[in-house]
Amino acid sequence: MVNFYNCPWFHVTRPAPTATLRLFCFPYAGGSANIYHEWADSLPHEVEVIGVQYPGRGSRFSEPLIPTCQAMVAALLPQIRFLTNKPFAFFGHSNGGLISYELARALQRAGNQHQVHHFVSGHRAVHLPRTGHVLHTLPDEMFLRELERLGGTPPELLVQREILELFMPVLRADFSLSETYQFPGGAPLKSNMTLLCGEGDSDVPANDMLRWAELIDGEIDHMCFDGDHFFINSHRKQVLELVGERLGEIVGAAKGEHRAA
Repeated sequence: MVNFYNCPWFHVTRPAPTATLRLFCFPYAGGSANIYHEWADSLPHEVEVIGVQYPGRGSRFSEPLIPTCQAMVAALLPQIRFLTNKPFAFFGHSNGGLISYELARALQRAGNQHQVHHFVSGHRAVHLPRTGHVLHTLPDEMFLRELERLGGTPPELLVQREILELFMPVLRADFSLSETYQFPGGAPLKSNMTLLCGEGDSDVPANDMLRWAELIDGEIDHMCFDGDHFFINSHRKQVLELVGERLGEIVGAAKGEHRAA
C-alpha cells in the first residue's frame, strides 16, 4: 500500500494506522489542511484525522492552483482511492462540502462502498441554482471588499497588500471552483449525512442546506450554531463535540457487530 503519510495531498497530525475509521477533512475557500490540525486531539482515538491539502497552499504553495471542481476531483481521486479500503467519513466546510460531495460520488461510481458518514458544513445543497454575484472575476478592489463582507479573512491580512497579492490567486481559484460548478445530476450518494450551519450565515440559509436530503440515499440530521459562515472556527469546540458524537456512535456500532460475529 502507498505510504500516504508522505503524500502532499494529506496531512496527518496523529498517525493511527490501526484506527477503525478515517475522517478526511476538506478546507473552505482560501483555507488549508491546517484548519484541522488540532482536530485529532478532540475526536475518538479510533478515528484517524486526515486533512486534505489542495495545491497552491501551505507546503504546496508553488504548485498550480486548480480552479474547477471537476479538475479537483479528478486530481484527488487517484490519490485517495488507496485510503478508502476501510470505513471512512468526509467532513467539508463551504467549498470543502462541494469538493467532498463530488469526490464521494466519484468513489461510489468506482465501486467503493466504505463511506459510513458525510458531514457537510456551511454549503447549500449543490443542485440548487446559484445566488449572489460572481466574485472570482471582480477587479482587485471590489474583490477585497467582498472578502471583507464575507468575513473569515483576518482584517490585518486585508491591509497588507504584498501578502494579499500572493494570497488573492488562491482565493480567486477557490471562488472559481464553486462559481463555475454545475450540478451534473446522477445517482444519490449512499451515505448518512450530518448538516452543520450557522444561524447568522446569510449566504447559506438553513432551508437551502436541508435540501441535501434530496441528494442522498441515507439518514440525515442537522445542527445550527450561533455563528456566521465561519462558525467552524468560532464554535470549534461545539462542532468537534458533534462530530465526535456521530463518529463515536459509528465506531461503537462497528465494535458491537464485531463482537456479535
